[in-house]
Amino acid sequence: MVKLALVLEPVDLAVDSQLTHQTWLHTSTDDHLIGVITFYVTALVDPNKPLVPTMQPSSEHVVSCDALPRHNTWDDIEYIRRRIDEFSIVGFPDFLSALIIDLSHLPFLLDADAPIFPWRMLEDHCPIRVLVHGQQRAHYSSVFEPAWLAWDLEHALLDLRKQVDEPQNLSKH
Repeated sequence: MVKLALVLEPVDLAVDSQLTHQTWLHTSTDDHLIGVITFYVTALVDPNKPLVPTMQPSSEHVVSCDALPRHNTWDDIEYIRRRIDEFSIVGFPDFLSALIIDLSHLPFLLDADAPIFPWRMLEDHCPIRVLVHGQQRAHYSSVFEPAWLAWDLEHALLDLRKQVDEPQNLSKH
């Protein structure tokens, strides 16, 4: 009997992206978890300072939308998609009931075909908000459902708290 060599080749699942992220949790009045995930360009983040969510996105890292490139790399989109999916399925010990995706610090604009919404939360009808900078509103209003857009973290959190804490939603979440 001839023995065949079984060869395994190592595979790297990392994506070559210029992005990094930070996540936070907010607990609503009725103990529902609302996740916030913010994406940044690695080069613009000081590694000695912790990232702190701001209630209103700063224009410090955002240039005029006319100057923003309308393209990005597959790796950047894949990085965003993977981190959002990962965050949405982790039990803390409960799963997230709502999510805010902060894109306001990205130096590029996403297109409509960028698959950034987590499948679990869409299937469970969990509310999602996409936080964008005010200068990005016009572009993202044509890309995402306008009702999902927000440009102020505080208002997005209040809106999501109201949705997940309403009595008719208690059986869903």
